[in-house]
Amino acid sequence: MLISYILVILVNKQIVMKKLLYISLSMSLFFMSCSSDDSPTPTHEIGTWSLDGYQFINLQTGFQDNEGLSLGLSQLSFGSGEPFEDYFLTLNIDETYIREIGVAGPDIDDEGTWELNDDELILDSEEVGEDIWKVEKNEEDDFWISFQSQNSFIPDLYFDTVSQGYRDFLDTLTDAQLDSVTNAIVKTATFDLVFIFEREQ
Repeated sequence: MLISYILVILVNKQIVMKKLLYISLSMSLFFMSCSSDDSPTPTHEIGTWSLDGYQFINLQTGFQDNEGLSLGLSQLSFGSGEPFEDYFLTLNIDETYIREIGVAGPDIDDEGTWELNDDELILDSEEVGEDIWKVEKNEEDDFWISFQSQNSFIPDLYFDTVSQGYRDFLDTLTDAQLDSVTNAIVKTATFDLVFIFEREQ
């Protein structure tokens, strides 16, 4: 009788130990899954990007001859007129960013938080405020983002109608005379200005 009683206790103890082991294992798996869910997964946009140039896309009707027009880094500038010497954008996995823009004189730097919603990149900082960009390309070594802008262009109609003789005549003008002619025919058009970033190695 005593032996049977001891066996029952041992069996019950084994059942209790198995249950405790199962509960412990389940809790461990639960906490592991929670911690992995809390950690953001690295995606293509994480890293440091170097601005390589610009491109004009989605030009309004009448200006499509300029569609896909590409510019180098030094061909655009801030309102001061000083061209960019370099432009780096670092997107960190903790959803903070650092932007470093080199120009003649003091560099222009800012930092803040970033968020990617589908094809929209939002940069938010105390210094600049909120910048909203459309993501045109997000691949391993290319990150293209754009925003709508305006600039002056010569309308497509001019190139369709002007004669070769008139083009030859324009080549004989001084810079001041050519500026005067150009200012008379250019019109403002809207387009998307694409910033073409390459991954910094």
